[in-house]
Amino acid sequence: MVHTVNMEPTRTYRQRRRAETTDANTERILRAATALFIERSFDHITLPAVAERAGVGLQTVIRRVGTKDGLVRAVNGWIVSQIDATRGGPGDDGPAGDDLTGVTDRLARHYEQWGRITERTLHQQDASPALKESADAGRRAHREWIEAVFAADLDPLPPAARDDLAGRLAAVCGVELWLVLRRDQGLSVAAARAAVADLAAACRHRARLPAYPEG
Repeated sequence: MVHTVNMEPTRTYRQRRRAETTDANTERILRAATALFIERSFDHITLPAVAERAGVGLQTVIRRVGTKDGLVRAVNGWIVSQIDATRGGPGDDGPAGDDLTGVTDRLARHYEQWGRITERTLHQQDASPALKESADAGRRAHREWIEAVFAADLDPLPPAARDDLAGRLAAVCGVELWLVLRRDQGLSVAAARAAVADLAAACRHRARLPAYPEG
């Protein structure tokens, strides 16, 4: 009599463990790359440096991302999902209303965590195609977020006035102003939030005046 042994549970277990190891290595690589992007210029980041920081082999990094541009794209995709969790995506936020606390809360969480790498990407966007893609995508996402959050202010306006107000709000709520307030001027998070709220409120108030320019 021949006894057969079902190896499927063992095979499934090994496959699951292999997948978990792969996911853990990918997470380490992305975290290491993000830290290096904040610390160094793009020209001074290498795949071996990422591998060393992540504690994995160089071939593991190459299999995951391929090239430095591939690394940038992988990091950007990883960060975008986390940005949606902190700031929210365009479809996650209702109109701001008259209380800007919720808007500035989301911006503070977003910029305190991701402001430095966002600034790095913008400043180095000409260093590689992937960085330019990331910078352009970030600008589009920011504008979409502004248009969603401030829809009640923007939608009633004629096109030229709408674009003008959206541009002002995008600047007021942008990473550049946040870093000037926090890093260059030394304001606390609460003070920076208040400053952004005041400026956004002033832009919205100006848009409600009858003489608001259309060109």
